[in-house]
Parts: sequence; structure tokens; C-alpha cells
Amino acid sequence: MTNVLFMLAEAADSSFVRLFTEMNAWTIALFALGLIFCAIEMFIPGFGFFGISGVVLVVAGIVVRMVCGGDALMLVYMVLIALVLFVLMFWVFGLLITKSRLGKTALFHVDSTVPSGRTEGTADYSRLVGQVGTTQSPLRPVGRVKFGDDLVDAVARDGFIDSGVAVKVIAVEGQRVVVDIYSKEDM
Repeated sequence: MTNVLFMLAEAADSSFVRLFTEMNAWTIALFALGLIFCAIEMFIPGFGFFGISGVVLVVAGIVVRMVCGGDALMLVYMVLIALVLFVLMFWVFGLLITKSRLGKTALFHVDSTVPSGRTEGTADYSRLVGQVGTTQSPLRPVGRVKFGDDLVDAVARDGFIDSGVAVKVIAVEGQRVVVDIYSKEDM
């Protein structure tokens, strides 16, 4: 068992060393150009010419290496090296983009168009909770309710409510005012 492990380790070392010592210029050029194209693609929005060409060139570099006397272990090493380099490249460029002045440009920094919190034009109906008003139109289930001088769109909690009925606000959920029929027993 020890001999088998030793032979596998020796074959792996041999393949790893041969991967770099017997590599021709075409393999190095294709692999390096592919990595450069993928790096360029990170600065261009979308997945276009440079990204596709970069991946194709890296794969072509691996294929050329395999055709020129590679074995299965070399294939595994090349794929692992490519994956590690891609991950490192994305990680480093990600850090550079977020920490540098380039990250503050419109290309990489996009603010949300959704306002946070309540905006100036949004009415706050939370003050109406517990208030009693009169329906100005039938609530089927949505209609108009008058609270003092305010006319508010409201939603009936259960079913329909006719016009001219006293209602009490039981909940306010953002812009949604939920009412129920008011009875003297609710006091």
C-alpha cells in the first residue's frame, strides 16, 4: 500500500513539474491572453467579446497543452490553476474596485432609487388609529371615510359597509387604513 501511494505521489510530482517545464510558447500565450481578456471584461459591463474570448483562450491553452504531450493529471492541474487564478483575479479586482476611486464612478456605484423611510409626500395615517369617522361612500371593501376635516381612503375589515355608517380605525399599515363598524360597546 505504501508503494502505491509513493508511486502516485511521484507521478503527480512528475506531471506537475512537466506541466511547466515542457510548456510551449503557444500554451503560455493563449493562457495569459485569456486571463488578460477576462480581466478587461471585469471593467466592461455585461458578458461580451472580452469575457467570451478570454474563456475560449484559456480553454484553448489547456487543450494545446494536452495535445502537446499532456496527461490526465496535467489536465486537472491546468483546470485547477485556471480556477484559482480566476477566483483570485475577481477577488483582487473586487477589492480594488470597492476601495478605489474607480468604485465611486457611475459604472460601479449605483444608488437605489427607492427612498428609505417615509418621504415628504407620504401621508402618515398612524394618528387615526382608534379614531371614529363616518363613511362618505360605500366601502366595498374600499371607500372614503371622513375623520373631522380629513377625507381618507379606507378599507373595510369584513365585507361591505354602507355610506353614512360610523366606523373606527382598527389598524394602519402604511397608506392602508383599515376600519370596522363602530358600536358603543367598543368604548
